[in-house]
Amino acid sequence: MKLTYTLGKADFLEYQLYASSKSKSHKSRRFRSRIIIPIIYVALGGYVVSLGNTTEGLMFAGIGVVWFLFYPKYSKWRYKKHFQKHIEEHYQNRIDKTVELTIEDGSLQTKDFTVETKVNASELKELIELPKHVFIRLTTELALIVPKQKIKDLEVFKNEIQSLGATYVDDIQWQWK
Repeated sequence: MKLTYTLGKADFLEYQLYASSKSKSHKSRRFRSRIIIPIIYVALGGYVVSLGNTTEGLMFAGIGVVWFLFYPKYSKWRYKKHFQKHIEEHYQNRIDKTVELTIEDGSLQTKDFTVETKVNASELKELIELPKHVFIRLTTELALIVPKQKIKDLEVFKNEIQSLGATYVDDIQWQWK
C-alpha cells in the first residue's frame, strides 16, 4: 500500500494538541492553574473580609470564582496559540511538502523532501484514530501523521498497520478541550 499526501499547519496542530491532551505534565499543569489560583484569590478574599473590608474581599473571591469558571476556555485558546506559533517556527520547512508512506515487506517506509526512513514493524507502537487523522506512534514516541481523507480504504490501512504489530487506539470522539 502506498499513500502520497501533504501535511499542512492544521495537521501538525492536530497532532500537537492531541499529544498535549494526553501528556500527564500538561494535564497536571492545566489542572493546577485552574485550582490553585482561585483558591489563593478566595483565601485572600476571606482574609480581607476578616479585616473588615467586605467589598474588597468579595471582589477577590469573585475573581477566584470567575477564574475557575473561565480558565478552561482561556487555557484551550492559549495552548492552541502556543502550538500554532511553535509549528510556524519549527515546522515551517515541512508544511505543504509531499510525504510518501509505503507499507511493504513487514516495514513502513516514509519519504519526504529531505529524508527516507524505513521503520521496522517492531518499532510500531500504536495506531491512533481521531476524527480527521490517523497517527502512527513509534516506540520512540515520534509519530507519523496521516490525514484520513488521503486514505482510500481506511479499514485495509488499519489492518495492515495492526498486522505489523501496532496496537489500535480508538480516539474517534477526541476533541481539543
